Amino acid sequence: MDFAQLPAPSTVSAWLDMDALDHNIELVNQKTQAVKLRIATKSIRSIDVLRYIQKKTPHFIGLMSISAAESVYLLQNGFNNILCAYPTLDAQSVAQTLEYTQQGATMIWMADRIEHLRLLDEIGRQHSQNIEVCLDINMSMPLPKLYFGTKRSALMRKSDVKKLMEKAGGLSHIKLNSVMGYEAQIAGLPEYLPGKSLLTPAIKVLKNGSKKQVSRRRSSIVRWITEQWHQLDLVNGGGSGSMDFTSSQPEVTEITVGSAYYKPAYFDYMDSMNEFKPAAGFVLPITRQPEKGVVTCQGGGFIASGSIGIDKAPVIHYPTGLSFLTDEGFGEVQTPLAIDSTLIKNGNAPTIGEAVWCRHAKAGELCEHFNVLYCYRQDAQLEAEGTAYTMTTYRGEGKCFH
Repeated sequence: MDFAQLPAPSTVSAWLDMDALDHNIELVNQKTQAVKLRIATKSIRSIDVLRYIQKKTPHFIGLMSISAAESVYLLQNGFNNILCAYPTLDAQSVAQTLEYTQQGATMIWMADRIEHLRLLDEIGRQHSQNIEVCLDINMSMPLPKLYFGTKRSALMRKSDVKKLMEKAGGLSHIKLNSVMGYEAQIAGLPEYLPGKSLLTPAIKVLKNGSKKQVSRRRSSIVRWITEQWHQLDLVNGGGSGSMDFTSSQPEVTEITVGSAYYKPAYFDYMDSMNEFKPAAGFVLPITRQPEKGVVTCQGGGFIASGSIGIDKAPVIHYPTGLSFLTDEGFGEVQTPLAIDSTLIKNGNAPTIGEAVWCRHAKAGELCEHFNVLYCYRQDAQLEAEGTAYTMTTYRGEGKCFH
């Protein structure tokens, strides 16, 4: 998309490049065609966009939600196959989903501790209904002096799974029929962290080594569960940064993808995302010029979650030649930007009334700040019935999930 040809918005807003989104959808479909595909809602956070991707994804199987409350919302909006990615203690929302599963919808809950299973079993017992459960297997790679991965599930080894399943033996209203083995250290860790280039060789070695242990350990645990207990309905794995690897694993029946559709700035630093195009971001109008070499934009916070670092800050997508001030960064209500001297010398420096197009570091967090995404295609804003074409976010529907 040629941002130079787009009219400068007068307010802070979010943009969605539909051509880039289509390109990314096609790439995801190609890379994951060997398995079923589940969309990670945390990376999208818009019913409109979720439906758009679903229509263009022949092997779509369902959604991966982030909470029980969001699962209810998705079921209310017509989606009928939900896997909640994280264990929940929200008994009220879990109970709300039962009216949909009674009508044929699939709702699967994550667990890695007996406390999770007991809560789900009690809810099922109270409503005389079996509740489907997915065991979250920790795919991190513990090393003697390094833990390579994320601190999430308590289920690391076969023995951990065995102890949990033995404890769950007396629970009568849960159905353990799924396994998730999410290799976060492969799918979500960039090789090229800004300001930490010396770590790149080590990260590459660790990721390659982790692929080997994930292949061995996940398939071994899945095989053991199948042989010792019962057949699994699904084995979920992967993420945007590991599509090629995860889709090739014989034990995996479905993969979850989310960030690849928007290709946020954080994924610019990842080898496996080079073919994808930036598809979403936000635009800031220039409203002030405190001095010759600086313009100041309205708005601009939007720092991503995670460990603090330059990789969590937004990046300036257009125009080139602008940089944020290190002592101010992207501010709460305004963002001053330094203008490269070459732009000033050539008379191309941006001025008041123009706009700066940016990209957020993490995919779904963008939609937490905006009610709608303004959609563009082929260098022009889409028109629908004479009005600007937009897609509504969760926030625009009055929803916020954590």
